[in-house]
Formats: sequence, structure tokens, C-alpha cells
Amino acid sequence: KVHEIAAEYFREQLAAPAGGRARAQLAERGVTAQTVEQLGLGFAPNSRDGLKARLLKQGFNQALLLQSGLLAQRDNGEQVDRFRNRLMFPIHNETGKVNGFGGRALAADDEPKYLNSPETPIYKKSYVLYNLHRAKDGVRKLGRVVLVEGYMDVIGVFCSGVKEVVATCG
Repeated sequence: KVHEIAAEYFREQLAAPAGGRARAQLAERGVTAQTVEQLGLGFAPNSRDGLKARLLKQGFNQALLLQSGLLAQRDNGEQVDRFRNRLMFPIHNETGKVNGFGGRALAADDEPKYLNSPETPIYKKSYVLYNLHRAKDGVRKLGRVVLVEGYMDVIGVFCSGVKEVVATCG
């Protein structure tokens, strides 16, 4: 549930004024608003505690948020939003439930370029294929799968009409 609320928060932030740069980058790559909606893409604002505040207000405790991978703990013990100033890709399990995220840096000098959710009790990146929950019907029907390197590669192929496309998350 916490990941579903986080995905909703990221989608809201992409539509908000702060998400303008992320929307522009998507548009530059030919990603339509319809595809953004269909894939549930979002934006993590450059805030240390925007998502944290939303989830605490929803009644989740900080220990769960840390375990979920949505917060990161600094050396001084402070817990902050893991994803900041990033285009967000929700990662789903095979049934379509969000169980992790990939975040692409918006600024060229932000490192790492891609930041993924850490391994958690519900997210094991070596067991997950990005977009599998959408691709599986096409895979069954066509008897093939198109495996690409990353999130944006999936989106590019998906936008071209090939729906049986997936990528590894690790």
C-alpha cells in the first residue's frame, strides 16, 4: 500500500509546476502524456521530506518507510526521501502492484544517473522485469518477449507499438 501511495504522489508531482523539467525531458524523448499516464510515470521533487511527510500523514511509521526503501538513513540517523529530483518509474510485480521504483536523475551532474529501490522484503530486483505485468498478455499471445536494457528503452519500444517489451531492474 505504501508503494501505491508513493506512486500516486510521484504522479501528482509530475503534473505540478515543479515537474515541468521532467515533463519537458519526456516530451523531448517523444513520450506522450498518454504514455506517461499509461505507464504511471512520476517525478520526485528536490525535497528531503515531501514523500516522507505525505506517508507519515497517511499513518505509516518511519520504520516501515525505511524498510520499504522509500526513505534513506543518513550517517547522522536522519531519515530522508531516497528519491529527489528524479523522473520516477514505478516497478510492478507480475500482478501489477507497485513494489519498487527506478529514478532517473534530471540534472546531468547528479549521480548516480539511475537510482533504484534497494532490495526489500517485497522487492528483489533479480526476480523482477520492468513492464512484465503489461507485457505478459502479449508475450503469451505472440510467443515472444523483447528484452531491452532499461526503463527508457522499454518506453521507446512500447510507444512504437510493441507491447511485449521488458527490461531487467538490476
